[in-house]
Amino acid sequence: MKMVRAVYVDTSPTAINGKRRREPHYVYDGEKVFEVSKLTKLKGVDEVYIDTLFPEIYEEVLELLRRDIKVYLLKDTRMLKKLRLENNVKKSDENDASMLSRISRDYFRLLTIKEMEKKVELKPLINKYELLSKRIKTLKL
Repeated sequence: MKMVRAVYVDTSPTAINGKRRREPHYVYDGEKVFEVSKLTKLKGVDEVYIDTLFPEIYEEVLELLRRDIKVYLLKDTRMLKKLRLENNVKKSDENDASMLSRISRDYFRLLTIKEMEKKVELKPLINKYELLSKRIKTLKL
């Protein structure tokens, strides 16, 4: 019987049009916390548990799913805050990555390729809408 290797990731948004600097994702593998610049650089894993699904990482998640790696998304991020308070742990990316491993799998949902393909497809339209909304707001001032 094959042992399933799972990692827990405190995801971070990446740069959009150079406006934000790229922050690493913090990964907890059950023993230690380490950083990766992209989720696709995770090697030898079968399951990835993430706290947040930012539009900037849609393509990375889709690639993991296409590699037959199961990706689970935390249904309610308030669970992390509650767990931090219960354990008197300070908020940090490293702590959040390890805290994810303490949350029951019932509080995560499995992402699908179909779902992520739709999100990737919609992302350029959403970006365009946000850009136009900002321009309209500027023109109204």
